[in-house]
Amino acid sequence: MQPFWRGRPLGLSAPRLLRLMAYLHLHGPTPREELACVFWPGRGAAHVRQALYTLRALPGAAQWLADGPGVAVYAHSDLEEIWHHLSRQDYAPALASLWPRTLLLGGLNGASAQFEDWLERQQAALDQAHLSALLAHAQDLESRSEHTQAHGYLQRALELDPLDERGYRALMTLEGAAGRVAEALDVFEICRLTLRRELNAEPQHETLALLRELESGSGEVSGHHSRARLLGPGDLPFIPSGPLYGRREDLKTVALLLAKQGRALIQGLAGMGKSRLAWTVAVQTLEEVEAARVLWLELNADAPEVLLSALLNRLGLQAPTPGPAIAAALTEQHIRLIVLDNAASSYALHSLLAHLPPDVPVLVTSRQRLPRLPRVSLHRLARIDSVALVRAYLEAGQQNADLPIEEPYTLDALCAVLGDHPYALRLAAITLGRRSAPDARALLAALSLAPHTNGEGQSMAALIDQSVAALIGQSLALLDAPAYEAYLGLGSLFAPQTTPELLALALRRDPADTEAALYTLMQHGLTTRNIRPDSETVVYRMHELTWHEARVHQALHPHMALKAVCDFASLYTSAPELLDQEVPNLLGAAGLAQRQHPEELPALFCGWLGGPYIFASGFPNAFLPLLAKAVQVAEAVADWEKAGILSGKLGDIQRLLPNNQHETIAQYLKAAAYAGRAGLLAQQATALAFAGEIQALNHLPESGVTLEDAARIAHRSGDALIQGRVLEKQGVAHAMRKDFG
Repeated sequence: MQPFWRGRPLGLSAPRLLRLMAYLHLHGPTPREELACVFWPGRGAAHVRQALYTLRALPGAAQWLADGPGVAVYAHSDLEEIWHHLSRQDYAPALASLWPRTLLLGGLNGASAQFEDWLERQQAALDQAHLSALLAHAQDLESRSEHTQAHGYLQRALELDPLDERGYRALMTLEGAAGRVAEALDVFEICRLTLRRELNAEPQHETLALLRELESGSGEVSGHHSRARLLGPGDLPFIPSGPLYGRREDLKTVALLLAKQGRALIQGLAGMGKSRLAWTVAVQTLEEVEAARVLWLELNADAPEVLLSALLNRLGLQAPTPGPAIAAALTEQHIRLIVLDNAASSYALHSLLAHLPPDVPVLVTSRQRLPRLPRVSLHRLARIDSVALVRAYLEAGQQNADLPIEEPYTLDALCAVLGDHPYALRLAAITLGRRSAPDARALLAALSLAPHTNGEGQSMAALIDQSVAALIGQSLALLDAPAYEAYLGLGSLFAPQTTPELLALALRRDPADTEAALYTLMQHGLTTRNIRPDSETVVYRMHELTWHEARVHQALHPHMALKAVCDFASLYTSAPELLDQEVPNLLGAAGLAQRQHPEELPALFCGWLGGPYIFASGFPNAFLPLLAKAVQVAEAVADWEKAGILSGKLGDIQRLLPNNQHETIAQYLKAAAYAGRAGLLAQQATALAFAGEIQALNHLPESGVTLEDAARIAHRSGDALIQGRVLEKQGVAHAMRKDFG
């Protein structure tokens, strides 16, 4: 800081006087008493008089120093000019003066604590104005398509305040608008890590909402529920497999990354074979490591708490669980590889990774180039591998020995039209292998008429979508009526999978006939068939590209699909394994019901959870608000029976959660009250008995009264089983009180 008068330095160098001049200029007219407190606290007004005497002796003081009831310095300063530009939203000259970051008074400080506080407030106001100007100017530049300049100003904003999320959001938006989704995700990850390191906080809702918007706009398929599977050597015959052409070098690279860094990402467009390659890595782990197991978790676009709940449930743990406990469970269960398939949310993925120990290899698959992960990107196959893949499928699935062997140049042309895309090639090969299918020339001619052949400038993803759509059209032409109906029905459900039992209810068909139709779809390459070892439950899944095409038709009204899921839950209440396979559709139906048909929620959850499901399979805790909403709906319509059942189930779930006993007691007491209003004495007594037992275990004095009420109501019910259950709980309570008389 250096004051001038008419172009010449005033020759003032005393720091305290320089601070005084700056204060009088920026603060405005100030009483002498205030100056004494700010600059010479506790030392009286004599110092103020001496300082003003010194200032009056400087050149031009009569014109720039006002010494009346309030003392002031009237001057022109660079800071005044900056504020003038900012007030007129003339950002460019203001920002030119503000960068690099301006320190008020050149860092002069030390007069007093009061002066330090004032200077800190002035600096904070200037920094905030600087940040707002950077963001506003970047927005103006972006609106004029000056993206490079806008990017530079946003980077300056983040350097100025790395904890202000507005800068991250603006930069994410800029990168996303330019089609650089991977770079936008990297910006978000920097934001997340910075907040975690500096504040131990998570990003704001607005930042997370922008992230979801960017990720959903990238073509990711949103999941409805995450599925976790534990795979052991006994699962090898049931693990999806098929020819793996053109990916051997990728396989070696993935194995090397996992061995050296413990983390790896397989990235590529839909249908490029990401999951297929991950399955191969899983198979190698199970074959090469004795007694090894693989934890496979489908991430989709689910929230972090849903993913963590799915992981913990599969490990037999409950939230909240510290990292060391998760590491111990992974070691105890001999898990040597974790596969996180189809990651569609960068935030959810990295939140989950933070809970996993670094010594267990983790393999991630995603369409996105997710940040902070060493990556293997899958591209179109080499032509020689494309032709070999088609031939392998033709030889493996050929149903008619009289079918001619396809000419090499025809297969070469077919691969070219299909963009050497693995899923499209597989679908084409299966189509060619059907008895009534066209030969390769006819199929090639049909595909050549598809819009993608004239798609200059189109993205690879768009070309793939068009190729698959054209192939599906060829496959559909070969289907019989039941199989085509099943194709449309599966496309109307809430997830790209179904059991024959659910789809039969949606189509109002016999389950056996429905399974036959789904099996036909599998033969045409439109579904895959999955069955667990030692299980009779069959699940048919559609590839996301195929499901996308099937959903376009929306053959069933969403409310009809919702009703089918509700009927399914009610009909199969006592079949927890079957219900467990349909959790994605159950949760999808519950979400639709919450938004549009809340009256359906109680029946849906009563069917789903009314039987042994909770104790057999648990419940995704992240969706407890949906269950609580079902209780509220039942209560609002005075359906006390359903309200009682669901409140009791809420109590059952919460009882399994640590540090949640008081809420569990409250739920059981509510369940008892609802059951009493419905006149269901046995149900009322059972809920009271559970509440009384937990009260006793927590040494609550009201347990005795609660259990006495339970015994009285159980006696009125005349149900000997319920009476015995209540007596058992009373025995526990007496033991807790050491009352053995």
